[in-house]
Amino acid sequence: MRAAQRPFTVVLLVPTGIGAAMGGFAGDALPIARTIAGICDCLITHPNVLNGAQLYWPLANTLYVEGYALDQWAAGKWGLQPVHSNRIGLVLDQGIEPDLCLRQLQAADAARATLGLSLTDAITTDAPLGVTLQTAPSGSTWGTLENPDSLLRATDQLIHHHGARAIAW
Repeated sequence: MRAAQRPFTVVLLVPTGIGAAMGGFAGDALPIARTIAGICDCLITHPNVLNGAQLYWPLANTLYVEGYALDQWAAGKWGLQPVHSNRIGLVLDQGIEPDLCLRQLQAADAARATLGLSLTDAITTDAPLGVTLQTAPSGSTWGTLENPDSLLRATDQLIHHHGARAIAW
């Protein structure tokens, strides 16, 4: 009697950032991901591999895992399983301009209509988040929030009162 064969799983990590020759720029890692997905049972990768700018290429045998979750999985702390649809909660910053808020809601409605996404009602934070962006001389950028607790309260409400399983902000 032959033992059940385990699926051939490959993890594809493409470092990104200042000075990276490839990765996260207009989908430049997509050909690599598509090639590897064609020879394995399961490909595990991260957002910068499968999207860039306005591009996204879904691959049926690929687990698309954001960075922190990928770190936790690699450390043996979390498991992964395929999810074909998450109910997505949208958080809007009380501090954004009304026109930008309207465009965000229109984009969410378009995603719902064209992609069939399951979205909760959008939640606006109870205080402006106070987003501050900074740029180092090297060109790298980062941001900070003056009111992260407001963001956490909004996400908690989406998860516990609206059934969100993923958050878009």
